[in-house]
Parts: sequence; C-alpha cells; structure tokens
Amino acid sequence: MDRTEALAVLASADRQLVLHELVERDRTVTLESLSRSVAARRHQIPPEDLDGRKIERARYRLRRTHLPKLAEEGIIDSNWEESVSLADGERTDRLFGLSEELECWPPDDSLGYPYRSR
Repeated sequence: MDRTEALAVLASADRQLVLHELVERDRTVTLESLSRSVAARRHQIPPEDLDGRKIERARYRLRRTHLPKLAEEGIIDSNWEESVSLADGERTDRLFGLSEELECWPPDDSLGYPYRSR
C-alpha cells in the first residue's frame, strides 16, 4: 500500500472510526455492534440514545461503501457481512503507520463522545 492509497482509505471519517473501533476492541466485532458504535460516535451521542434510523444509516454506509473499500484494500478480513476484524499483514501495518502522521488520528481526540457499545 502506497501513501496515496493509505490516505484514500483514511480520507473517510467513518472508515477512521471503523479502524479505531477494531484496534480498540482488538477482536472481531459484529456488524450490528460496529454500526451502533460508528453511529454513536458520528452523532456524538450515547448508544442508548440512538434511534433505529441512525443505526440503519450507519449500517448501510458501512455495508455499501466503507467495508467493501477496506476489504478491497486488504485491511479487514473478507468475511465482513456479519462480523468485522482487522486483517493481519503488511498492508494493515502500513496503513496504521501512515495514520500516525495524521493530526486527526486517533479519531477519539476529535469527537466529544467516544462511546462504544459492548
């Protein structure tokens, strides 16, 4: 993964949130849980205050745009329809190495409510 490819992956706030959630949890996460966490962090509200529409919109964005992009780049494992985990490998290592150069990484610092559903 070259610098341009890595920056294209990191250009999306939702993808940054997905990656940060996966790093912080250090395990496989269900698509439902990931959708709820991304929606809560994106809207800066506790997960219990989310309405179903916000979660569904986050799930739609993840399934249609962000998870396919991350899978295509080899950053997450290809079986992401139900659960998501980081892929082991050089591309993932390179992406996180470059992410540390960004002022906005990790995304926790830029969000008022870094809530996660467990």
